Amino acid sequence: MRGMIKGYRVHRPDKKTARLLAVQSFVSILLLFPVLAVAGDSCVFVTEGREIVSAKSLHEVPVKYRAKAICNDNDPQVIPKTEDVQLKGLYRTSSFSTDIGRMEVRWLRESERCFSKSPSRMVSEAASAVNRALKNARFATEAQNRRADWSLILIDKASAVSQFPMALSLGGHPGFMVPPDQIYIVVDYLAPGCVSGLESDGKLLQVLLHEMGHVIDFALMNGVVTGGDRKRTEGFASWFEGYASRYAPEISKGSVVTMYHELAQRGGGIGSSDFQGTGEDYGVASMEFEAVVNRKGVAGLMVLYATMRDERCDLYEAMRKRFGWDPKDLAREVKTLSASSNP
Repeated sequence: MRGMIKGYRVHRPDKKTARLLAVQSFVSILLLFPVLAVAGDSCVFVTEGREIVSAKSLHEVPVKYRAKAICNDNDPQVIPKTEDVQLKGLYRTSSFSTDIGRMEVRWLRESERCFSKSPSRMVSEAASAVNRALKNARFATEAQNRRADWSLILIDKASAVSQFPMALSLGGHPGFMVPPDQIYIVVDYLAPGCVSGLESDGKLLQVLLHEMGHVIDFALMNGVVTGGDRKRTEGFASWFEGYASRYAPEISKGSVVTMYHELAQRGGGIGSSDFQGTGEDYGVASMEFEAVVNRKGVAGLMVLYATMRDERCDLYEAMRKRFGWDPKDLAREVKTLSASSNP
């Protein structure tokens, strides 16, 4: 059938959309570790060589780049839905059912060369790993029985132009989730140089597990907001990433957990809601959840979630109410686990 390649629908932008995409500036979402942007910068622009450069004000942007510079005063304030994100170039879509719900996936054809498998195949494998993780432990029914329509998009740097808030686009993550189940992945920072192989596949799968962990955390909380939410949500997603990775053959056994252990050993703030988004912060937040599961099991973790949700309290207050743990107790558990575990 015309417009179909290997089971995927190929989309070609019409002339009007193509013109719109052509005038968008090529400002990248800087992921994982911001390279060029520094604190206080309020504008970003891209040179002819597609180098991303930041500036403190529009006046510091060279004149020839000002028309396409993105500054705080014209910074988008709303994250578009995945289906509304514009992709520059030919793209494919795939829709399929999994044990955790229906997946709607969209990606640029060009990004396919960055991985040894198709993005839809990797999403399917991530969904399978998540399902097995949920079924093989005593997760709450809110997580185990949840079936929903998931929407995922894999974008390149150019497609991120002008579409996300600067605070996010200059942040430090290879992907993000918008509740209840929209997931955004930027390919460029998963496969630098776009060299395909098992390593790139594993990185994509790992990020997908992390973002799917955010979806599960949101479902467990039923949308309830409490104090210290950022550390809790990132801690759960990071812990779940490691927990579910044991069911993902593309990821080296124990590698995710080991990574978070090493980060935690350099970090502090155990038993505190303080979270600045450093790698060490992610390690500590993940280890706190691992310490709970190590002592109380997944069922004990679910008790904490029910307490947070029903009593509108944060993670540490829930620990105090249900386990009698204070911050020192939690810090001791994390230290003991970190010293004795062998992921």
